[in-house]
Amino acid sequence: MALIKSMVSSKDNTWETPWRFFNELHKEFDFTLDPCAHKDTAKCYNFWTEEDDGLTKDWSKDNVFMNPPYGGHTGDWIKKALDESRKGAKVVCLIVSSSDRSYWHDFIFPYASEIRFIRGRIKFGEAKSTAPFASAIVIFDRENEGRCKVVSYDKSINKRWGEEDKFRKELDGLQECSCMACTLCEHRSHLEGKLSNYAISEADV
Repeated sequence: MALIKSMVSSKDNTWETPWRFFNELHKEFDFTLDPCAHKDTAKCYNFWTEEDDGLTKDWSKDNVFMNPPYGGHTGDWIKKALDESRKGAKVVCLIVSSSDRSYWHDFIFPYASEIRFIRGRIKFGEAKSTAPFASAIVIFDRENEGRCKVVSYDKSINKRWGEEDKFRKELDGLQECSCMACTLCEHRSHLEGKLSNYAISEADV
C-alpha cells in the first residue's frame, strides 16, 4: 500500500485521526487514554508514544481510543485491546477494514462487542484527499464480549459531514429568538434535530 505523505508521518506508519472524527466518538465514550500516540497528534491528555511502548502498559482503568500504527503489528495491538478489555478497560479501535487479516478472525469476530464499518473513506490528518483504504471502528467491552454487533451507516462519512456543515452554517446564520412559537424558532428546532443525526454513534444497523 502506497502511503500518502500528507496523511502519514514521514518517519512512521501513523495516520493522524481527524479531531472531528475523534470528538464524535469521545462524546460517546469519554476517552481517558491514547496508548499508541505521537506526541504532536495525541488525542488524550494521557498518552504513550512509541518510546513508552503502550503494549507493555496497563490500560485496565481507562476508556481507550486506539489508532495503532499501520504496519505489521496491528494484530499485537488488537490482542492487547482484547486482553485489557477483559481487565476492565473499554477499548475503541480505529483500524483498516481488512477483514482478511488473521487478527480479524482470531480476535475481532469472536470477541468484539461491536464493529462499525465506516461508509466512505476518512481524510486523515490535514490531507485533502481520502485514504486509499476503508476503515472500521472495533469496540472491545468486557460486558458485551463476543456480541459482535455489526453497524453500518446510511451515508458516507464525508457526505454526512458536508450536510452537517451546511445545516450548522444555516443555524448559525439565524436571528436569535426564544419565543419557541414563531416560524423562525420552528426552523431552528428543525435544524437542531437534523444536526443531532450526524454523530458517528448515531448509526443505522
